[in-house]
Amino acid sequence: MYKNIFCFLLSAFCFLHTSFAQGNKPHENPAKFVYQSSVSFAFGVGKIYDGIDSVANKGYSFEIQQLIAYQFNPYFYTGVGAGLDFWFYGENDQTKVSVFVPIFANITAKFIDKKMAPFVYANIGYAFKWQVEKRSDESVFYGTKSGVYFQAGFGLNLKISEKLSILFSPYYRLQQSANQYRENDGDLVAIPTGNQLFHFVGVKIGLLY
Repeated sequence: MYKNIFCFLLSAFCFLHTSFAQGNKPHENPAKFVYQSSVSFAFGVGKIYDGIDSVANKGYSFEIQQLIAYQFNPYFYTGVGAGLDFWFYGENDQTKVSVFVPIFANITAKFIDKKMAPFVYANIGYAFKWQVEKRSDESVFYGTKSGVYFQAGFGLNLKISEKLSILFSPYYRLQQSANQYRENDGDLVAIPTGNQLFHFVGVKIGLLY
């Protein structure tokens, strides 16, 4: 009889201990703040107006971004970010550089909670004009005004550890800006057509931590 009571109490203790341990086990994916640092490279696509005619958008850009976001669960986070975006037009010693500072809101969704998982994202905000290079020997300057900024892409999230993932994603970017040209008297003026849309496609590599 005592043996049966002892076995019963031992079984009950083991059951309660297991239940308590499971109930107090920390959640593997708690809500938390996350950070994303990335670099990207993109080529211009479509047409732009250079003051005389519509020409192919042959520019390219290099962008650095930093994002701070709140991760609600393993599948979704949203936040705000900023970056530096360098536009290059021309070739060799004739290359002209325009620099923007995009400020944006981000939303990112991951489809599955695995070590290798597809995701989609979108950034929307405003790109402030920081610098435009004005060379006296050139007549047209590309990307000379601030404007609306939008970027969207899809990619792969490779989880290295619980606190670090590598992100790889192709993307599309649209930005509102304008071109300017130099008149005969040397003044730089806005092209009469005003703002236009610049389109880019590129690839981004980032760290999520």
